[in-house]
Amino acid sequence: MTFHWLDILVVITYFLLILFVGFYLSSKKKSKSASSDIEFILAGRGVTLPFFVATLVATWYGNIFGIGEFVYSSGVVAWVCFGLPYYISAFLFALFIAKKIRQSDIKTIPEQFEIKYGKSAGFISSFIVLIITIPAAYTLMVGLIIQLFTGWDLWLCIMLGAVLSLAYLYTGGFRADVLTNSAQFIIMYVGFAVLLIFSIYSYGSPFQLAAQLPAKHMTLSGGYSWQIILSWFIIAFQAFVDPSFHQRCAASKSPETAKKGILISIAFWVLFDTLTLLTGLYSRAIFPSISPLNAYTTLADMVLPIFWKGFFVTTLLAVVMSTLDSYAFISAVTIGNDILKKFRTKTNNYQNSAKSLIRIGLVITAIISIVMAIILPSALQLIYRTASIAVPGLLIPLTLSFFKRYYLTKNGALIIMLISSGISLIWTFGRLFTEKFTLMGKLFWEIEPMLAGISISLVLALLLVRKADENV
Repeated sequence: MTFHWLDILVVITYFLLILFVGFYLSSKKKSKSASSDIEFILAGRGVTLPFFVATLVATWYGNIFGIGEFVYSSGVVAWVCFGLPYYISAFLFALFIAKKIRQSDIKTIPEQFEIKYGKSAGFISSFIVLIITIPAAYTLMVGLIIQLFTGWDLWLCIMLGAVLSLAYLYTGGFRADVLTNSAQFIIMYVGFAVLLIFSIYSYGSPFQLAAQLPAKHMTLSGGYSWQIILSWFIIAFQAFVDPSFHQRCAASKSPETAKKGILISIAFWVLFDTLTLLTGLYSRAIFPSISPLNAYTTLADMVLPIFWKGFFVTTLLAVVMSTLDSYAFISAVTIGNDILKKFRTKTNNYQNSAKSLIRIGLVITAIISIVMAIILPSALQLIYRTASIAVPGLLIPLTLSFFKRYYLTKNGALIIMLISSGISLIWTFGRLFTEKFTLMGKLFWEIEPMLAGISISLVLALLLVRKADENV
């Protein structure tokens, strides 16, 4: 992309705005009644409905380049795989889980495991949660966007992006995350709406566009088998163990806020998915031979005038940074509150100590993310691979922990966690050596790790889940 000085000014203004919101505004709005750790971890459990929706929606779209790649390469089926299954999953989560999280007064997923299944389960779940919250992939993406308009070395852009994305969390905690997410929420909708408007103005209506697309791009299957599409519906249930869902429900002002917030968020996800789908299809129709990862940036470079091109870069930054800082803070809380805390003796000044441990966790998270993003430029794959390992071990034990009719014993929960995630881990690495196996072996390893792990988890659950009226 080529930029005018005004485009650069827009990007700089965005960073100044986010730092202002993260540092200044978050310090002005603090709960007077909540304890220090509740204020820092959950914004005093006072997140109102508009802020709940804004922070949850903004956190959901960190892999925006992957969305563009899928739409460009396959068409409408991207919505069938990336959209519809997640609406269903979030809807079920809102109906059956959201209010229970707020009513339980837990702060984190590992705390829920510890309460229901004991200290060992809580400690192990901390490391499983950490697998899916270290934001190395998003750190890399922010670095790539900064490199797009600066031309600087990638390692420098990665470090700069991480510092600008995480610095305000050190002082403002979750409240800073919520407020910056809210600003980023507005930017992401405006940016993609403007891109769609200019695309329509330049190339005609979406109905005219359809004639220029490959036939498969306009079908619901996109040429994929039903097994692959079904896999995405199963993968979508990772929402039930997504730490950002749990954290925001725990931070909501009331149980009803948590439930309503998710239901309203679904409507906003539908709207944003419509914007990303249509702009991705415009890119495919107009530029049939570009790299799919550049679907949005190529279209923006062609149709957007000065100022709006810079604004669209801030849109991409807002989408990725909203996920980066949210997962970085969850990772910091997991390290500080759920892991380091186990090795520290409680004192009279424990509340301040908990905040200090979370800040240490944030520094550790930043270092790990920067190092991984620099040495593993293919870290984008970590988003899928890490979820494939973590979700099977957490899904059933965590979901059952909120219900009374059926339950797992402490040992039963540990067995499911260790074996299911262990199988997915082995599967993930085993697929790297597919060429060494026979034909039957290759077919075996080509099963998705997520499906393998969840299948094992379901089988174990059938054997280990008990009814509440059974004798232990």
